[in-house]
Amino acid sequence: MTELSNLALADLKRLPPGTLPPVVLKFDASSLPVCLVTVKGEGLNETQLHDLAQFQIRNQIAVVNGAEIPGVFGGKYRQAMIYVDPYKLLSRQLSVMDVVGAVNNSNLILPAGDVKIGSNDYYIYSNSLVKDVKDLDNLPLKTVGARWATVGDVGEAKDASQLQYNIVRIDGQKSAYIPIMKQGGDTNTVQVVDDVRTLTSRLFDLPRQLKTSIVFDQSVFVKQALKTVFHEGMMGLVLTSLMILIFLGSVRATCAVLLSIPISAMATLVVLYMLGSTVNTMILGGLALAFSRVIDNSVISLENIYRHLELGEPPAIAAEQGGAEVNLAVLAATLVDVVDFFPVTLLVGVSQFLFSSLALSFCLSLLASFVVAMTVIPLFCSRFLKGVHREHGATKSEERSPGGRFNAWFNRMFRGVLDFYERWVRRALKRPALTVALLMCIFFASLGIYPFLGRAFFPQTDAGQFTLNIKVPTGSRIEVTDRYVAKIEDLIRQVIPPSDLKMIVSNIGVVNDFSSLYTTNSGQYTATIQAALNEGHSIGSLVYMNRVKNQLRARFPDVRAFFQSGSMVDAILNSGMPAPIDVQVNTSDLATTYQAACRSWEC
Repeated sequence: MTELSNLALADLKRLPPGTLPPVVLKFDASSLPVCLVTVKGEGLNETQLHDLAQFQIRNQIAVVNGAEIPGVFGGKYRQAMIYVDPYKLLSRQLSVMDVVGAVNNSNLILPAGDVKIGSNDYYIYSNSLVKDVKDLDNLPLKTVGARWATVGDVGEAKDASQLQYNIVRIDGQKSAYIPIMKQGGDTNTVQVVDDVRTLTSRLFDLPRQLKTSIVFDQSVFVKQALKTVFHEGMMGLVLTSLMILIFLGSVRATCAVLLSIPISAMATLVVLYMLGSTVNTMILGGLALAFSRVIDNSVISLENIYRHLELGEPPAIAAEQGGAEVNLAVLAATLVDVVDFFPVTLLVGVSQFLFSSLALSFCLSLLASFVVAMTVIPLFCSRFLKGVHREHGATKSEERSPGGRFNAWFNRMFRGVLDFYERWVRRALKRPALTVALLMCIFFASLGIYPFLGRAFFPQTDAGQFTLNIKVPTGSRIEVTDRYVAKIEDLIRQVIPPSDLKMIVSNIGVVNDFSSLYTTNSGQYTATIQAALNEGHSIGSLVYMNRVKNQLRARFPDVRAFFQSGSMVDAILNSGMPAPIDVQVNTSDLATTYQAACRSWEC
């Protein structure tokens, strides 16, 4: 970034005078706001909202570690305006530039030097700035004899705002919002959003009617990934525990398997930390994918050790021989899955940063599970399992206990299932042609479901929100775009019932300042509408998005629209692009490039 900035600044001298220095920003696949801090309040106009958001709220939440806070969107930038009457200027033989020059020359701070009096040296502070906007009316413009003309004679100074080129609507009310970006490196999305939420609840020196809220929170996806990993791990532990308890009838053997998931996950996180990785959505997805496979290695090792215990061998010998017998088999089964995913870590470009973490966490989890199955499980069994000797399926003590009677009954029933399965397998092997034909018929019959399945370039996620980018007829004033947006917001409220709709935030137009780097709007005729749904909404956001799209096409044929899910996950999967498919046209001639792009868009 420093090298690019130096190269860009080197060309600044060739640009027209007054050109501002360029700004170089880092962009990655997740460069989108992690949340929005909305600002609204009854009785506060747009100028007051923008002023409070820019100089009060933004400065108070700027201390959040890892957060990058751009400028405020929406509202009117406060500015002292002097409205002059051209006829009054003409009658006094003055021009607008005379008024500009008088204000610039009279409203300033000039260095006045110092004065030495006695043993002290005093600095003379000369401040000619007006304390009140109305004081600008008294600034002299022209002197004729003993009389002079002031700004108030030709116009009026007001505490107003500059021309508005950006409007933000929150639930139909003109307001403002502050986007919260996440810095690169080891910045934690969840921590950034939580810190912003904490600070916004402790804001001070603000009007009571001012209300702030956190909307379009992207950290929910990371939290959901954590919940998914925890859910998958717990479900795997519970189901495996029940399986071991039912088949083996041993609580201690069940405890041995319970060690596999936490130890494998901990070992994976340690290795990832040593490699410089962070816990992100892809790594959590890899762990969730591996949890269903991690337990298998421990179950195989434990089952074989328990078989030796049932044969009458001491626990130490049973653990040693049982683990050694299945060592190569478990390693082969583990390497089969590792070989499937490991080539993903060798990808290049953006795909490497997206999917290599998922594959790496999956492979490390499986390798760690193999080590656990070959070391921890045999050691646990040799120290904590007792010798078991079964005759006719169960010992006498087991038969007398309620758990032992249930285990013996289950084993008898399971042997009956195995016998039934074996009989049908033997029948199928005696008629191979009929068996293959029957399986082929079932396979071709299942293909009939394919037309009813949805198709997508990337997996679609219900983000609980969607974003609508619209473009009204080119050249329209921002007031016209505002009316279009108001009608589209009403359309969204008609499609989404109040029970599911949480908030609608619209960003109209763009300001020619630093904040334009963080918006997709390109002019006064473009706008972005974001609709957020309540938690537990009855219908998915993608369904609502399609309904709004159909209604918009029918009611507003002159509006061009583009829909996005508004999800950080989709943005990452799309390599940071707003759409799943990105078509780029490059030629040496700008006119030819534009024509080719238009033709490709029509296709």
